Amino acid sequence: MSTSALLDSARSPTLGLVMSNSSFFGFLRGADQYGRWVPQQVVSAKAIAGGSTLDFSQALFVYPVITVHAHAFWGGVTLVVPPNVRVEQDGRALLGGFGAGGGVYHRGHGAMPTTASNSEITIKIEGTAVMGAVTAAVNRKASPAQLLSWQEAIRIIQEDPAPASTTREDMKQQIIREALSQRSAREDMRQQMISAALSQRLASAPPAAAAAIQHVLLQQGANATFLQNPQQGVLVSAPELGHPVVEGVPVEVCQ
Repeated sequence: MSTSALLDSARSPTLGLVMSNSSFFGFLRGADQYGRWVPQQVVSAKAIAGGSTLDFSQALFVYPVITVHAHAFWGGVTLVVPPNVRVEQDGRALLGGFGAGGGVYHRGHGAMPTTASNSEITIKIEGTAVMGAVTAAVNRKASPAQLLSWQEAIRIIQEDPAPASTTREDMKQQIIREALSQRSAREDMRQQMISAALSQRLASAPPAAAAAIQHVLLQQGANATFLQNPQQGVLVSAPELGHPVVEGVPVEVCQ
C-alpha cells in the first residue's frame, strides 16, 4: 500500500479495509477482482502461466488517476473498465500483445483508442508482456464511473448493498453482438459487390436480355434496388399489367 493510501486508511478505517488488496498474482491460476471495490492509486497485477482480471465496472473511484503495473509471462492480464474511463498504455510486448497492439516486438504508448478520450478518471497501464498479453476492454453495459470523495465512498459501502457482478455475462454478450455485427457488415459488403457486378453486366446486355435477367433474379428473391441500371432504367412494377417492366416494356414480353 502506498504512503498516501496508508495515511488515508488511518483517517478512514472503514475505507482502509476495502482498499487492503492492491496486489494480484496469478501463478498457474487466476487472480481476479470483480464486483465492488475501491482501487488504490497503485495496483500490481502479475500473471505467470495464469491470468489476472481486474474489473473496474463497479469500482468506487476515489482517485482521478490509477496506475496499474501489469506483467504477463505465458499468461494474461486483463482490465475491464466502464465506458467513460480513459485508459493509457505504456509498455512493451515480446512475442505477445500490450494494449492495442502486439507482435514479435511491440511498444504500446498513449491512449487506447477503444476507451474514452475525455474523462475525469484515467487508468494507466505500465509493464511488459512476454509470450502473453496485457489488454483492456470496455464493458459497455456498465454504469458510468464517478469520482467520489472519501465520505461518499464510505456512505455507499455502509448503506448500499453491493450488487452481484454481471461482468462475465456482459462481456460474453458483448463479444457475441460484435461478432454478429461484423458478420452482418461483411454480408452487406458482399451484397454490394454482387450488385455492382450485376449492374455492370446489365449495362452491357441488350434490353431484352437485361429484362429477362432481372425477372429471374426477382423470382429468386433479389432486391430490386440492387438491380438498378443507369443505362437501361430502373426495374419498376406496372400494377395495371401485373408484371415488372423495363423502360415501359413488360418482362414477359421481353422473354
